[in-house]
Amino acid sequence: MKNKKLLLGIAWAWLTCLSANAEVKLPAFFSDGMVMQQQTRANLWGTATPNAPVKITTSWDKQTYKTTADAKGAWKLALSTPSAGGPYTITFDDGKLTEIRDILMGELWLCSGQSNMEMPMKGFKNQPVENSNTDVMNSRNPQLRLFTVKRTSSFIPKTDVVGTWQEAVPATVREFSATAYYFGRMMQQQLNIPVGLIVASWGGSACEAWMHPDWLKAFPEAKIPQSEADIKSKNRTPTVLYNGMLHPLIGLAMRGVIWYQGEDNYNRASTYADMFSTLIRGWREEWQQGEFPFYYCQIAPYDYGIITEPGKNVINSAYLREQQAMVEHRV
Repeated sequence: MKNKKLLLGIAWAWLTCLSANAEVKLPAFFSDGMVMQQQTRANLWGTATPNAPVKITTSWDKQTYKTTADAKGAWKLALSTPSAGGPYTITFDDGKLTEIRDILMGELWLCSGQSNMEMPMKGFKNQPVENSNTDVMNSRNPQLRLFTVKRTSSFIPKTDVVGTWQEAVPATVREFSATAYYFGRMMQQQLNIPVGLIVASWGGSACEAWMHPDWLKAFPEAKIPQSEADIKSKNRTPTVLYNGMLHPLIGLAMRGVIWYQGEDNYNRASTYADMFSTLIRGWREEWQQGEFPFYYCQIAPYDYGIITEPGKNVINSAYLREQQAMVEHRV
């Protein structure tokens, strides 16, 4: 009797395991409340039961797309998206149904950089955002959706991020990037269609941290980590934010990028125009959706410290802004 119960227990555990595996798993940004780029071929990907057929049905056109997971369970396909509107649903089936609800079609933007992009509407300590209290209180907008990628520094490329889609309401806008919010609000009001914003930023981060190691070969002063022990800074070490925060997003259909970074590179400005141009070309190449808009802001004229000692190089933020101005002619 004991052996029979044991066998029944093992069989039940095995069936439970199969049931758990027989379900499509999606990256965090493919979830309820998301905004998808309108009128394009949009990539979807995830995992399912290894070697299992996967059916994907879209509510906007009642089309069913079919693919097959590989031996590791990974799958990917592209589907056609309609003009702005919604809400819609997408249903995934590999033997067990998974559904994404409340999907809007509109304009999707990636917002990246360092503290000037990261700074929330509530401001930093003793650093308020002008007029933000009023703007936060009036921010309710179901046509504006927000997603913040959790800070993640990694030695190896990640396949997913941590974050959730949220509708623009005072409680969520208060914690969201001010730069991204004001950009998204303007876009939504002018276009009168849904807008989605994905923020992947980290205060104090270096340009090098957001780059693939192959892109940095032209910059020998950028020391690419060869092991975890080489990561001396979680947000400044070359490649670590590309691995942890950007790599999982690559291929996500979007309209373009806004970027606010440069302060960390002010003391090595001479390479910035070439480096930032390389970053832009690299992102565009990896996304494989053409020369999408890549808008950037020149850093503020803050006094980062001017060295006037004889024989020392003068360090001034104006040099970095000069380098930033060169970039538009190089990409």
